[in-house]
Amino acid sequence: MHGHCENNKGPWRGDSAEWAAMQVYAISDVHADFRDNLWQLEQLPRHNYAADALIVAGDVSHEPEVLRRTFDIFLERFREVFFVPGNHELWIREGQHASSVEKFQEVLRLCHSLGVHTGPEVVGSGEDRVCVVPLFSWYTRPGEGSDSLFRERPMQEPAESVWADDYLVKWPRSGGFRPVQYFLDLNAERLNGAYRHGNRISFSHFLPRQDLMFAARGELPPAAPDPGRALFNFSTVAGSSLIDEQIRQLGSRLHVYGHQHRNRRRLYDGVWYVSNCLGYPEERRGRVIQDPGDILQSVWPLV
Repeated sequence: MHGHCENNKGPWRGDSAEWAAMQVYAISDVHADFRDNLWQLEQLPRHNYAADALIVAGDVSHEPEVLRRTFDIFLERFREVFFVPGNHELWIREGQHASSVEKFQEVLRLCHSLGVHTGPEVVGSGEDRVCVVPLFSWYTRPGEGSDSLFRERPMQEPAESVWADDYLVKWPRSGGFRPVQYFLDLNAERLNGAYRHGNRISFSHFLPRQDLMFAARGELPPAAPDPGRALFNFSTVAGSSLIDEQIRQLGSRLHVYGHQHRNRRRLYDGVWYVSNCLGYPEERRGRVIQDPGDILQSVWPLV
């Protein structure tokens, strides 16, 4: 779990001129299990990002081979790739793992074997030098804690609504296990003084603030509800305000997140919050997701 943000040289040793144009890009929720999504990623130019870094904020695939293939696509194009698992990565099928914590650790081992960063690293040089800090996370449901992002609304989910995590995520059976706290505890060493030098970008899969869920002027609102059927209330599984406490403790200037399948770029109390997702093919066809113009969005340097 140890990173290298305390290293003044950082992991990139090239001449400073080489890094003058370095950028950090972000994407989430690529769901590469969909053939069209994987094809979209394969079409990314091979030489445009050779000096750049990419943040992947979770939900690539629950299948290890698809996850590996997607990482290969990114590693072939970017100098450095960062990743945190989302809920889909922790899905268990056919009894392959004892728990989703075991699956989580396996995903981290895969990342380490490929050279994908799941811990803090410094990228760039000069004024554009920045420490990228992955933050592991989960969501707090209503009634589980005051950090839940839940907000009531007139239309709640019907009784037969299915949230796949309820069936495919398996937590340890030991009493008192709370996934939110488990992942926050893993982040603790990333918040100390060793990583507080220079600019910092953090990223998580789950939302750190309730207000990020709601559309602002110029952003697409949620899809219009079917009057004959209630919609799933996403806020029940959105994230945790404790993530934002860690963002503030770290002193991030920018935080990247995913999960909601909505594109956002917001400034709250001195921190930029950015979501740039690929999402499901039907969401793009139905224009549920705001079209950013390009699959990848540059998030650093800040503009």
